[in-house]
Amino acid sequence: MTKKAKDKGGFYTPCTQNASNAVLSADGRRLSTKAKFIEVNDAARLPQMPSIASPSHSQQSTPTYTASPDEAEARPELVRGLDGVAVVTKTRGKRSLASDEPMSAWLPFCEEYLDELLRLEGRGQFGRAATCPMCTDGVPEYRCQECLTGRLLCKACLLKTHALLPLHRIQQWAGTFFKPVKLRDLGYILCPSHPFGEPCVTASNVPLELVVLHLNGVHLVNVCFCKCRNLQRRTQLLRLGWWPATPFEPRTCATMSLLRHFHLLNLQGKVPAYDFYRTLELRTDNSGLSSVPDRSESFMLMVRQWGHITAVKRAGGGHGLVRIADLPYGSLAVPCRACPQPGVNLPDGWEQAKPEDAWLYQGMIAQDANFRLKNRIRHSKHKDPWLAPGLAYFVDEKPYADFLAEHATTQDDVRTCSGFAALLNALTRNSKGLRSTGVVAVSCRHELFRPNGLGDLQKGERYRNVDYVVAASIRGWDIRMIKDSFDIACEWRKGFFARIQDLPEEMRPAVPEDEWVFIVPKFHIAAHKESCQANYSSNFTPFCARWDGEHVERLWAYLNGIASSIKEMTAAGRWETIDDFCSFSNWRKTVQLGDDLLRLLIEAIPAAYDHKADFEAFDRRLRQERPHDVAEWEAMLSRWEADHRSPNPYVLPKTTTTRADVQLRYFMAENQAIADGKRASHDGGPCSFIVLGMEIRQARSSLAAQKKTATTVLQQVDLHKRAAPLLHRLNQFLDLQAVYMPRLASHTSPQPPPTVDTIYSYPLHLPSELAPDIRALVCVEGLAQIEDDLQYAEACEALDELRHALRIRTSYNRAKIKNVTGQVLNTRAREKQATVDEAVNAAKQRYRAARLALMQLRGAGDWEATL
Repeated sequence: MTKKAKDKGGFYTPCTQNASNAVLSADGRRLSTKAKFIEVNDAARLPQMPSIASPSHSQQSTPTYTASPDEAEARPELVRGLDGVAVVTKTRGKRSLASDEPMSAWLPFCEEYLDELLRLEGRGQFGRAATCPMCTDGVPEYRCQECLTGRLLCKACLLKTHALLPLHRIQQWAGTFFKPVKLRDLGYILCPSHPFGEPCVTASNVPLELVVLHLNGVHLVNVCFCKCRNLQRRTQLLRLGWWPATPFEPRTCATMSLLRHFHLLNLQGKVPAYDFYRTLELRTDNSGLSSVPDRSESFMLMVRQWGHITAVKRAGGGHGLVRIADLPYGSLAVPCRACPQPGVNLPDGWEQAKPEDAWLYQGMIAQDANFRLKNRIRHSKHKDPWLAPGLAYFVDEKPYADFLAEHATTQDDVRTCSGFAALLNALTRNSKGLRSTGVVAVSCRHELFRPNGLGDLQKGERYRNVDYVVAASIRGWDIRMIKDSFDIACEWRKGFFARIQDLPEEMRPAVPEDEWVFIVPKFHIAAHKESCQANYSSNFTPFCARWDGEHVERLWAYLNGIASSIKEMTAAGRWETIDDFCSFSNWRKTVQLGDDLLRLLIEAIPAAYDHKADFEAFDRRLRQERPHDVAEWEAMLSRWEADHRSPNPYVLPKTTTTRADVQLRYFMAENQAIADGKRASHDGGPCSFIVLGMEIRQARSSLAAQKKTATTVLQQVDLHKRAAPLLHRLNQFLDLQAVYMPRLASHTSPQPPPTVDTIYSYPLHLPSELAPDIRALVCVEGLAQIEDDLQYAEACEALDELRHALRIRTSYNRAKIKNVTGQVLNTRAREKQATVDEAVNAAKQRYRAARLALMQLRGAGDWEATL
């Protein structure tokens, strides 16, 4: 079935064509028509809307798009599920070469752009001026690269116009070219407390050289500080908008414009401070001929200070209410405005909500570990303090470390869940030379980091680390229900409520145990055991909607970009950097919540309308045809939702009989008989004999299929390598056959010893292959029953595997039809499908062989209803 065909079946309602777009290409030679499908199910519900006519446009030389008569009037489209809401299609605007192929349109003007660029390198329109245009007296030989037009001025006029612009770059005409000069070399002196030039008797007569970092490079500025207002030098600089590198006798500072620019560039583009500062040096002198002061270390410190102070300011600090040192934990974090917050966005009396409405006020969180955000051990004799310990996203290190030292010295509660690597690596992560092997983070369902929701990992993904960080992230969050997603929730939940009793009292979660629901994220759950997949899936958990629980993984995609930078930072610098990036991520998500909510609603409301209609039709038909089954299913589901220890309706029923169970039962009986002296000990019992025969039959079937495709020498060599062990096992089988089927030779024709060439067709003569009368004569007592039990278990297992493989093949086929396009992707998808097809064929052959053996052993009977 093709992609187009599959959308026409099932419950899909085909749209009707109401309009079409006729698009003329830029060269005027091709006309393409695109149909617009507008779905209108109930014309009576559509509001009357005026027609939308295409605006008129002036005639241009290039070919333009003209709206067709059918498109001139757009009809509204009904959004099902929203009464009175309609979507109006828009007509396309005019098309031109400049918009369709902008580089092709610009290419003819290259020479003009080059000429104008070269003109700016010279004196341009001011080349013939003999006197300064401002004073009409001095020689015009100076120009400013920052000021508009770049007119030539004399020295006195230049200093006058730049009295408040000390960081502009100046050039002097040298006869045939412009050379750079500094304002301080022209006599410029800045007095921070008197920037408008008023004299001050307390100012120093000897100016101080100050290094200033600005957007256009590194500057040397002559500064005269005064004492007339009893202001410290740092205060005078801060009031200019310059950030001093030190509060004591500063000689270096950076403009707040530069710090703000780097802050955004670092958060959005992950540009390291080192690379940014080197860019400032190149911006100052890209030739390397002049010496530029190196203030990179000072710049790093100023960046950290700027980030800390701006975070406090944005959190409401500085208004005299609370000092920075007294701020509560998590107060500098950007909170989620969409999560339930009592007293903020919850109605009065929400605590008394009915059970069916209580889910509206539940918290939904997820946690995960990231082992890319490592940090090396950095040794230094100087102390590097953390500016905001526990005030943003990282938990305070001291109480966190004390708790781990007391309770996480051993890890004996890690269990394994089939196929999941996080548990297997929980204690094996390489930590040599690392202060932290990674980070564990907690986020809300809206993909915002929780306050105090991050903590360092020291040795893998230990439970105590996760316990502490989760508890810290919900500290003070007064809610009654929590949905918690974790990739190893099935194991982590065991003992969780006992472990949190070891936490400090103020951190212990107040959420009742029966209201804390554990979820395994949708992507990770496929690696878990089948029992986990049903019990911990958000698909089968009430009040989870379309929540996938993977939002922490999407947040890692943003933070992973700084992994290489923070790995070499000090511990405090790393914590502050990650806090800063988390705040930026939260803020961007916050300002986008409105657009995201609208987009999701437009997608969800029609889909909910369709799904509801489909479900009601399906449910109605089921209740008509199978009312008793529906009632039984609903009762089973209610029991399971009330108590997950009840039978799970979402787990496919499987046989309780396996071949391993049958083998174990017979092996135990054989060993007991040998211990009691009822039979002699030898290399194999009757059960081993039958199992060996069944394995040989399966192995030679696989080998026969390989033989058909073994056309090259290497393939034939590999075939003979596999045939030799099989021949050895066949000889073992014949030796055991002489013990458990001693009279077989008298009822069958003699056979020569098997060889590599004859193993494919050599008769095995298992009990199921013999006639009933001969079977009773040649087999020892109970041998036929042993094969019967083993073949029955084999048939049950093969049938389960066959059903599972068929379901996988159906999913692969649907995914390929829906998502895969192109030759490369189709080839890869077909390889996956071929692997599944092989599993289907193998399970089919096993099932058919086992069922045929049962038919020969048992004959027809009631057992055929299940097999």
